[in-house]
Amino acid sequence: MSDDGKKKDAGRFSVLFFVVLIVAGYFAWQHYKKTPETAEEAVERTVSAAPLIEREAEVEKNYIGYVTPVHDVSVRPYISGFVDEIRVKGGSEVKAGDVMVIIDQAEYKARLDAAKAAVAQAEASFNNSSVYYQRMQKAGARAVSKTELDNAKASFLSAEAALEQAKAALAEAQVNYDYTVIRATIDGVVGDVPLSKGDYVSPENVLLTVIQYNPIRVVFSITDKDYLEEAGRPEMFAGETLRLKLADGAVYPQTGTFGYVDNQIDKSTNSIAVYADFANPDKRLVANAYVNVLVEKKYRGMVVRKDLVYIEPDGSYIYVAGANGVVKTAVNILSEYGNNNYILKNTFTPGESIVLDKMGAGDEGHKFKIVMEGAAAAGEKN
Repeated sequence: MSDDGKKKDAGRFSVLFFVVLIVAGYFAWQHYKKTPETAEEAVERTVSAAPLIEREAEVEKNYIGYVTPVHDVSVRPYISGFVDEIRVKGGSEVKAGDVMVIIDQAEYKARLDAAKAAVAQAEASFNNSSVYYQRMQKAGARAVSKTELDNAKASFLSAEAALEQAKAALAEAQVNYDYTVIRATIDGVVGDVPLSKGDYVSPENVLLTVIQYNPIRVVFSITDKDYLEEAGRPEMFAGETLRLKLADGAVYPQTGTFGYVDNQIDKSTNSIAVYADFANPDKRLVANAYVNVLVEKKYRGMVVRKDLVYIEPDGSYIYVAGANGVVKTAVNILSEYGNNNYILKNTFTPGESIVLDKMGAGDEGHKFKIVMEGAAAAGEKN
């Protein structure tokens, strides 16, 4: 065989070998591709799930607050004078209207008596001028001149004005005399009384303070987030219980009544002040004391562990096992519950369960073998 023939046979053999190699590779690739799919289909993934059961859960939120009086009065005298009597002492309980301090009344009594005498004198002068003016009017133009009539009228009007002025002075003297007796304007407890008989006092001096202790007010601040939650209710703090924990750790027996919230948020703390009143019959709550305010709220929803809730930029989700397999489902978080749980709003179909195993984006829609566990597995592992 010639060299050219040998070359042609070698070329044909190379082409044939290459074709056989390609075909073998194709069948090998098909076998390789089908084998893992068949294995995956043969071994179904097992995941655990727990039933989603609605229940009532109570959440307690803790805030720092302080005690302040609903009303407190700094008692000052309206007039100046020397202290004559002190009828209260520090810690005394008083009712509105009780006498606490009396300023020496002699000077003001003398002024009152003089004002009464001035009124009597003005009344006599007025009566005399009135009678004279009436007589001149009845006499007629033939008996008296116009000048005499005008003078009688002026005298009458002057006496009338003098009487009104005397009466006003009497009223002022009476008020000042009454101010010598200083009375409580509210029910409460008297503070320190740094007074002695004979002390000279004036309207610039605070004589003592009276604080209302029952009821008493507690002020605490909530975050802007908590405020928005409360503002979204028909009535703020409706259905919630306000309690206090005192400095000794004891829980105060009386529950509070929500009053109102401040009209602005504190920019430095991003919080807003809340005012609540508490009955305080035994005076255990003292003004300016710090307390822990416990706000107890009740929710109806699903208690779910935090690690089963996926927080993403577009919302919060859980994986739900139901009739359509495992589905990624958006949820509405009502509140935290304990350290490791959320309370979710019930937006689920009866019979749906929450997947307890860790899931990923590629798992949604796949078929799984579901192994059910008890409802407690879904939450409350604090």
